[in-house]
Amino acid sequence: MPMGKIGRFQVMGLLQAARYYLLKGDLERAKSFGLNRAIFYAWAKRSGGRPARRYAAGATAPSMPPAARNIEKLGNEAAYISEGGLFVIGNEVQRPEDYDRQIAQRIDAVIPYEEAWRAAIKYLKTFPKEVLLDQRQFYEKVYLPVRDHFEEIVRRYSNSSGLDGLLS
Repeated sequence: MPMGKIGRFQVMGLLQAARYYLLKGDLERAKSFGLNRAIFYAWAKRSGGRPARRYAAGATAPSMPPAARNIEKLGNEAAYISEGGLFVIGNEVQRPEDYDRQIAQRIDAVIPYEEAWRAAIKYLKTFPKEVLLDQRQFYEKVYLPVRDHFEEIVRRYSNSSGLDGLLS
């Protein structure tokens, strides 16, 4: 395994995609969700969760991004989706190919992405479904403990078998 470190953005995107995949079984939408949540959490960290603009007294922030048509919930976490069913932030749809470029390729530069994906699935399967369905518990119990050393999770789970074919 090459030396290097996977960035927190990529770890969040990978784990969120694997979470969605385990709970919903749709790989293309899982990639969209993973990138969407990674972008959202990166924004929340930088902004402290506050909108960048202030609105005049009595005015409210737009409630739904222009490209969004609906909201999908994963447990107690909600995200906007486009008419085509992919996740969206603002007017930007997070497509599976965007995930591949921003998450998978960057992981692949450190370790083989397929190994990281299989390890993420195996790692998430060690948690009760209730943890995967709860936004706060997922962040605190699943992501935080491994965000700076996900490579160790890959090493730990890369030798176990039984999850081949999850990428197809």
